[in-house]
Amino acid sequence: MADFGMRCVVGLVMLASVTACGSPTKPERSMSAAELRTHLLPAALPGGWTSVADPTDEHPKAASGASTAAPSCAGLLDGQTVVDAGTTASSASATAKFSGGHSVGNGVIPGMEKLYSFPGDGAHRAMQSMRDLVGRCRTVDLPHASSEPAETAGFAIAEGPRLGDESLVIQAVVTTSAPGGGSQRADATVVRVGSSLVVISSVLSLTQAEADSAAAFMPVAVEQVKSNHPEPVDAA
Repeated sequence: MADFGMRCVVGLVMLASVTACGSPTKPERSMSAAELRTHLLPAALPGGWTSVADPTDEHPKAASGASTAAPSCAGLLDGQTVVDAGTTASSASATAKFSGGHSVGNGVIPGMEKLYSFPGDGAHRAMQSMRDLVGRCRTVDLPHASSEPAETAGFAIAEGPRLGDESLVIQAVVTTSAPGGGSQRADATVVRVGSSLVVISSVLSLTQAEADSAAAFMPVAVEQVKSNHPEPVDAA
């Protein structure tokens, strides 16, 4: 028993966020895009929020000989673009747009969920790739015309929710040099569940409170991925 406890402590040090030591969290195998889609957020969400799953978009499984070159800082804008750069080795993905509540600038609060499936330990490697990318790309100058104010995107990794096997939050802040321009956040929360990644991201136009409202659906998203009988993702 003492031996097992020590292994748990070591695991907590090694992973960014771990809920438990012991048997692996489902799913343990790679899923197709069609399978992933059935594990997206359910169409009807608490508080009157709704989710709409995109059609299945199958793409070829990542080739074993694919390039292992580190992703570039170019093109990074928000948390989701960091996720996109770190998940190029995924074998399948699925996307849903969800919304609800009230947003001062958007009418309703929008959010996006993406699921990714990987062969082998690809999901864990993708998490590390995101950490490494943010470590190299703390500040990125965004493209702009010479007549437009300069903009920069700043990135950081924060502790994620205590869900799944490991988690993190990619914090992204876009700042403009225009007088009174200020800054905007667009984070992405990432949770690994076995060989899959669950991602909920926000857009730049939201207030922090609105973005937090969207990210609060992560526990529901994780349960959908773990479930053998997920709630329907298509409206009745």
